[in-house]
Amino acid sequence: MWPMSEITPMMQQYREIHSSCPGAILFFRLGDFYEMFGQDALEASKILDIALTSRNKNDPNPLPMCGVPYHAAENYIAKLIKAGKRVAICEQISDPALPGIVKRKIVRLITPGTTYNEQILGAKANRFILALFPQKDYFGLAFADLSTGEFKATEISGIEDLKTELIKIKPAEIVLHEDHYSDPAVRALLATLTDAAVSSVVFYDEPRVMLSRHFKVTTLDVFGLSGRPFAVHAAGLLLKYLLETQKEELRHINRIVSYTGKDIVPLDEATIRNLEIFATIRDKDEKNTLLSILDETVTAMGGRMLRSWVSEPLTRRDEIEERLNAVGEIVENAELRGDLTELLKKFNDLERLLGRLSGGAGNARDLLALGESLALIPQLKTLLSGAKSRLLAGLQKALLPLEELADEIGRGIADSPPLKLTEGGIIKTGYSSDLDALLSLMKDGKNALRDMEKAEIERSGINSLKVGFNRVFGYFIEVSKVNLPRVPDHYIRKQTLANAERFVTEELKEYEEKVLTAEERSKTLEYELFLCLRDKAISFVREIKDNAMAIAKIDTVVALAAAAVRRRYTRPTLTSDNILEIRGGRHPVVESMTAEEAFIPNDALFIHDQVEIKLITGPNMSGKSTYLRQVALIVLMAQIGSFVPAREARLRIFDRIFTRVGASDNLVRGESTFMVEMQESAYILNHATEKSLIILDEVGRGTSTYDGLSLAWAIFEHLHNKTRAFSLFATHYHELIELAEKLPRAKNYSVDIAETPTGVLFLHQIREGGIDKSYGIEVARLAGLPHDLVTRAKELLHSLENNQKVPTPAQKEENQLDIFAGSKASLAPLHERFTHPALERLKQLDPNTLTPLEALNALSELKKID
Repeated sequence: MWPMSEITPMMQQYREIHSSCPGAILFFRLGDFYEMFGQDALEASKILDIALTSRNKNDPNPLPMCGVPYHAAENYIAKLIKAGKRVAICEQISDPALPGIVKRKIVRLITPGTTYNEQILGAKANRFILALFPQKDYFGLAFADLSTGEFKATEISGIEDLKTELIKIKPAEIVLHEDHYSDPAVRALLATLTDAAVSSVVFYDEPRVMLSRHFKVTTLDVFGLSGRPFAVHAAGLLLKYLLETQKEELRHINRIVSYTGKDIVPLDEATIRNLEIFATIRDKDEKNTLLSILDETVTAMGGRMLRSWVSEPLTRRDEIEERLNAVGEIVENAELRGDLTELLKKFNDLERLLGRLSGGAGNARDLLALGESLALIPQLKTLLSGAKSRLLAGLQKALLPLEELADEIGRGIADSPPLKLTEGGIIKTGYSSDLDALLSLMKDGKNALRDMEKAEIERSGINSLKVGFNRVFGYFIEVSKVNLPRVPDHYIRKQTLANAERFVTEELKEYEEKVLTAEERSKTLEYELFLCLRDKAISFVREIKDNAMAIAKIDTVVALAAAAVRRRYTRPTLTSDNILEIRGGRHPVVESMTAEEAFIPNDALFIHDQVEIKLITGPNMSGKSTYLRQVALIVLMAQIGSFVPAREARLRIFDRIFTRVGASDNLVRGESTFMVEMQESAYILNHATEKSLIILDEVGRGTSTYDGLSLAWAIFEHLHNKTRAFSLFATHYHELIELAEKLPRAKNYSVDIAETPTGVLFLHQIREGGIDKSYGIEVARLAGLPHDLVTRAKELLHSLENNQKVPTPAQKEENQLDIFAGSKASLAPLHERFTHPALERLKQLDPNTLTPLEALNALSELKKID
């Protein structure tokens, strides 16, 4: 309901346009501003922190309004998109100088998943929009990055696998058919799986027909979509939504990549989180993660490719070896590594440049940057001309120079063009003779008039003839009355003066038309020339995208090689033997954070039918979790084709990597820490195979001692007897040590410690054999708990371990005095049996002057010595 008592024609236009984009904030172009009205203005003014005013302030119910300058709109749009809003851009499409209301239309709808804005896009991360076509427990799925043109589709069975896929893709927006969008069950499901914005699309077209038309193919079988109807439906939904929001052909989306996931290791949410692959557990920071350690890429394309490789470890040995061979070649050739790095730094983001240009959001600077990058490709081909590894040699061949296109862009686009396309100054002199003539008219009108005057004098023979201009009559040829008989017949009389006549010719009329409209025509012509160049570049969309893919892979290989050299990584050996052998393994992230002290490396050895599961015991802070994670990370790194942080690594190929580490909950879904722990454990036990790697840390700690111990015991037995995956099982339940000793394919290991007179020293070294102490109180002391509290805890632990009744504080004080009363008599035999430096201090003790707490500490010290 609009509050204004009278609706103007313009506001009526606004209402009609606004009704066509429900749920979006309408940026309504008025001159140099985008204006917002009504509820849009109320919402936007708060998010953008701009002044809220009103239209028709004298109206009893004035209409709220606010606005932003059109030249700075991108910044404001970015804020709205980050706040989860959708923005419809409404432009003027007719000349405001013409009579009547200016025609306007929505030229683009910007949503959380459909933006080219660099403030929202991460340079080295994709921003995906995903379409879902649910059919009970089966799902068609398609996702795209509008900024790069990447478009993929698949089919997924089961909620857990869908969740794993959503975690990997991390969509900013999910699109549903309007029927599914209105289904509460579907909406509720998505709310539990992702926090992405959800949008709907009305879809009446036959998806195969629409997709075939867009991709210009006769059958979708060329994309591997034969027999995958739900993937086709999802892809159709997604493309329909993109075309409707962008109002462009989107020629950079020129292929669908169909995938099944059978040749990659699917990483579930728990594994991604627990191994801190992309973000840390504590603060969700992207620093101090596996990706941050490996990311030595120097291009945005390479950064996104590396993220993709890390998120999809391979299971085919030949593909992994191909990557390892390429990384190894760059590791061994320092000169080539340096030359490639320096050249790659000069490349712009070809994928996103092409995306903006194809989507109508690109400008002359984007086109110039595209041309500059294409011009570098011959150098890159030359650098890789001697590549020996199959991957690098193949990438060298895949590079397409497109030298003619690069040359034409370089000749056509000015060196420093303005951002706006309609203001002129974007085309170089010499590219277009017509444009040069217009610019010459604008720049050198006086010289042109002199040249014209000279030519007319020569043709007419009238030496006093003049060519001139005034604002009233325009251009003219002036001839004195004496010379009127000599005026050529083609002169047209224009004005009579006292002593002269003024004439015009058809040539002069044309010149006048050219001069008077030269500026506007030059701007229009420049824009047209830009569009022609842009369209020519887009016509090479497939070749440019192939170049971008090749450059991204080259950058990724060079980055992995640079990380290997910088961090002293070694090439892993893939073997068909059922084994995992790591010598001198290190945690890639932790070692990078321990510059002041050397990281303690550790070994790991698993052999099928001999050692398949290891029980790891040891105190907190000793390095158990670090050891578990580093084994998993080394395996993951090897299977993405990276060198690894180890002196030596030999391993089979794993089909899955599972982790259950730490405590977490999901209060939104009403799930406690222990419930989440059991759910993650169940997922592992139900999906792991003999070819999996399993990391379990402190299973069963979220409930009572006996419940937790029983569950941990049963899970350990299940892993050993039925799953038979290579497993690392860290625990504080020391009762399991005996179990591991009895099982034929299990081994006990522990983290070594040293007890000193001042406390416990953590050695961070994994050794064979269990340890029956947790040293939790020592860790509490190191953490800074009050001294008397730590002492009380030691006393309670002593009583509990010896099945003694725990004394009250009053009883404790009496016991201390009673026990210490006879302690001095025991010093003499101790002196005879031991020679310990601490006894020198204990000899001086007088039980009559000590407090009970000091007495207890002294007895504790005696006990340690004894």
